[in-house]
Amino acid sequence: MARYGFRKMNMDDVAREAGVSRRTIYNFFKSKEDLGLSSIGRVVDEVFDEMVAISKRSGSHADRLRELLRHRVLGRLSRVRAYASSLDELFEVVRPAYMERRRIMFTRERELLESLIRDGVESGEFRPGTDESAESMLYATNAFIPYSLSPDELGEEFELTRKLDQMVDLLMSALRNT
Repeated sequence: MARYGFRKMNMDDVAREAGVSRRTIYNFFKSKEDLGLSSIGRVVDEVFDEMVAISKRSGSHADRLRELLRHRVLGRLSRVRAYASSLDELFEVVRPAYMERRRIMFTRERELLESLIRDGVESGEFRPGTDESAESMLYATNAFIPYSLSPDELGEEFELTRKLDQMVDLLMSALRNT
């Protein structure tokens, strides 16, 4: 996928790259679309696991939440930087099946953020009434996740990170108790 893009890639390409037969690929994936969904899922699952680890670190709730929001974007971006063509073609093909998976992924990310925010409210670090902010934070950071633009179209990572940090700072300022 990274070399040819989703549309041009075929299962023979995947088998050759993996060093296995095409038949072996079909033992794991029922179709090219299933392979694409699996690829998306792997990226999201890896980043989510890292987000969970960040949420469990020591330090202030604000520092952990800030790092978690940054990693939600930058962790995904680092995993798709190699894609030669826009990710749009992949999402265009797998969109119906992806939307249900996306809802599940979004729910578990929201629950993780809600938990960290709730703990921050209980500790007095965040102001009361901010426990519904998790969903807004996910929508805001989604603007930086390369679902509709190729990584090249997003621009230099430094500039993207600068803009992301501005957004995260704005989101964090809404939570603080000071």
